[in-house]
Amino acid sequence: MDKERLSRIKQAMERQGIDLIVCKNPENVLYLSGYWPVMGLSLAIFPLDGEPILIVPEAELEFAREGWIKDIRAYKGETLDEIWDPHKHILSILKDIEVPEGARVGCELYWETMATNSVVGELNYASNATFDLLRRAWNAELLDITNMILNLRMIKTELELEKITLANELAYIGLKAVVEKLGEGVKESELAAEAERAVYAEGVGYRKLVRRARAFAFVMSGENSSRAWYPFNISSERRVRKGDVVLIEFNVCADGYWADVTRTWILGKPSKEQEDMFSTLIEAQEEAFSAIKDGLPANEADLIARQVIAKKGYSKLFPHRLGHGIGLRIHEPPALHPKSIDKLCLNMVITIEPGLYTKDFGIRIEDDVVVMRKGIRNLSPYLKDISPWS
Repeated sequence: MDKERLSRIKQAMERQGIDLIVCKNPENVLYLSGYWPVMGLSLAIFPLDGEPILIVPEAELEFAREGWIKDIRAYKGETLDEIWDPHKHILSILKDIEVPEGARVGCELYWETMATNSVVGELNYASNATFDLLRRAWNAELLDITNMILNLRMIKTELELEKITLANELAYIGLKAVVEKLGEGVKESELAAEAERAVYAEGVGYRKLVRRARAFAFVMSGENSSRAWYPFNISSERRVRKGDVVLIEFNVCADGYWADVTRTWILGKPSKEQEDMFSTLIEAQEEAFSAIKDGLPANEADLIARQVIAKKGYSKLFPHRLGHGIGLRIHEPPALHPKSIDKLCLNMVITIEPGLYTKDFGIRIEDDVVVMRKGIRNLSPYLKDISPWS
């Protein structure tokens, strides 16, 4: 049980006058209960006073029991006698839960961005169908707690830091597999598949601490890497050539907690320009690492890295923010952006990912780091040479 997390949740509920939290999105069920739903058809009911309750499909009981909520109420799956309607079963259970009239119930009313689950192919999430069930079951007031939950999730507990550390260890396994396979004639999609394969193959059961592991790799080589600053990345059928820049954006999930790491390598001898750009990004990272501390405005961290890049004459080649928070989702608050009003706080996990992009190639280096009282702890200090084979 993560007592630190549960205490912080209850304190936030008291501040906002919330009597009860009901979450359905898997990342928030995990946050409230320690159980990561498989299908996204579970509810976590977390009262300010009293014991929390989990409502789960019967098929997920073994996963639900891995969390810390003891009152687990399971409903049956589909049979040949009836087409499955999870909402009917959930409503029946909700009606048996006593909620005072007029209770203030916090819900994910405005939650739009959601982490994928381990099934990946389909996502079930909180929407009007779920909220209507709550209104039918209880005479209560539904309130949005999206910002409350996101603010709570920014600061990680020791248990959460352990989970994110494991995700970063799995990222190393996947990146190492790419380094071993990288060569002339290999397709970007093949390299991406190798990274994902390694995490799936070695991550499940890793150190007997990870039950579910998945990865999503995006490899861009040559001129394709010049577009790596876009808000999405895609691997193509392009085959790597000698002298190419090879950039990999790598997202890894271990039991619901994420790593987000980018590496850029040169297949062959880098040009002087590429070496200079690469060393500039390393220097920008190091300056940011040294300056980060508990209480530092997030936009100052961005500025410090941006000033290093500007002094080298590359300011026009750095079009994006320095980084973002990471945890139960790949992109979370805080935003390390010139216009950010967030502050960095002890035990936040953030990315530091300066990048430079010309019309012919792009270079980015991204690490996941823990904010300390002064400085950072780097969770992904590996494979950062421009030629990792040397």
